[in-house]
Amino acid sequence: MSYKPSTSEPVPQNSEPLLTFLETFYQISDTESQHAQYVDHFTDDATLIMGSKVARGSSEILNLRHGLWTHVARRRHFPTKVYFGGERELMLYGTVRYVLKADPGSEVEVPWAGRVVFDETETKMKFYQVYLDPTAQSGKK
Repeated sequence: MSYKPSTSEPVPQNSEPLLTFLETFYQISDTESQHAQYVDHFTDDATLIMGSKVARGSSEILNLRHGLWTHVARRRHFPTKVYFGGERELMLYGTVRYVLKADPGSEVEVPWAGRVVFDETETKMKFYQVYLDPTAQSGKK
């Protein structure tokens, strides 16, 4: 299954690089060993908000990224739809499926949404906020 979500109308001109970026980002997000590549998708001073966790800058984003894999054995994002709020900002939603380390025989599926603001000069995120139930990957659900 592809990581490419469908888009809303109207689609801003030159949005294809942003959609390609998202495809690559979620592939990397689902690969535990690609921590550095994950962080490379953000500007050096970016803000990442994941539920109640806030990370500012590359070092904090890397720490948050490591923490996202603490209880997770595997994950797979299924981005469904993208809504553009201009040329450099978008909202998207989908689901993510987790296999937790504590229960490798079962899978948890969680809906999520995200807001992305891209840098004005390069195709990197300067702000990314994810809305989801944080207990899903904590091993408590």
